[in-house]
Order: sequence, then structure tokens, then C-alpha cells
Amino acid sequence: MSRGNVKNLDSEIDLVSVISLQSVCICFLLMTVVWINIGSFQVKQAVGGQAAEDTKKEPALWTLVKPDGAIELRLENAPAKLVKAFGMVIKGVEGKPNLESLKQSLGQLKSELPEINMALIKPESKSAYGEVIRLMDVIKGEGFASLGVAPL
Repeated sequence: MSRGNVKNLDSEIDLVSVISLQSVCICFLLMTVVWINIGSFQVKQAVGGQAAEDTKKEPALWTLVKPDGAIELRLENAPAKLVKAFGMVIKGVEGKPNLESLKQSLGQLKSELPEINMALIKPESKSAYGEVIRLMDVIKGEGFASLGVAPL
């Protein structure tokens, strides 16, 4: 064997370009973290996240969102007279939820039952995502502190 056929396996790696790319990525990450916090909505899972005996029975408003824009309101763990009075369907307008009528109903509900703070939204699979977000915004604006979204 001759030593002339052996290739030199030592090579230099240029780390300047790798460090430059990392610094750009870190700057981008730090800038976008601010936008994520500003654009977030504090929502927790409505059902199924805890054991049944751990949950206390608070009055809750279930809001079922239909694909045609209709909103069905249903009360749970509330006095029977209020359950009957607020078990209603708010018809949609041109395929979108009637948010003004919903605001009136929620205001009336809060005046009748001021201790209600929990609202659960259950959209159907064909409900528009944007309409569900608008509905969440309206419910949160009417003074419901705990807002949850039930899984499909």
C-alpha cells in the first residue's frame, strides 16, 4: 500500500453562516411571541377534562351553533322556571347567527340569574369557524367569565 492514495479527511466547516442564520431565527421568534400573546383567547376544554365528582354543579348556559346560523340556548343546573324560559332557539339571519338577539337574551338571563358565569359553546361540524369566534366574543362581552368550547 502506498501512502499517496490516501485522501485528507480533515475539512473546515464555515460556522459564520450557521451563526448568522441562528441569530435571524432567534430574532424572528422573539418578535412573533408578542403577537401570539396579543391574539390569543383564554379558553379551556368545556367537558371531559376532569373527573365527574371533581366538578361542582354551577349554572351553565349551553349554546349550540347550527350550520344555518341558528343558535339554541339551553340552561343546566339552574332553577326550573328559568330553564323553561331560556330554552330557546334564536334563528339565524341569512345563514349567520343573529348576534343582536343573542345579546338581548344574554342580558335578560344575566339580570334574572346574576350568578351564572359559565357558558359552553358546542358547534356542529359544519358550523363556520368565524361565526363561532364571533359568538365567543359576544358571550364574553356579556359578562360570562368562564367560556368553554365542547369538542365535536
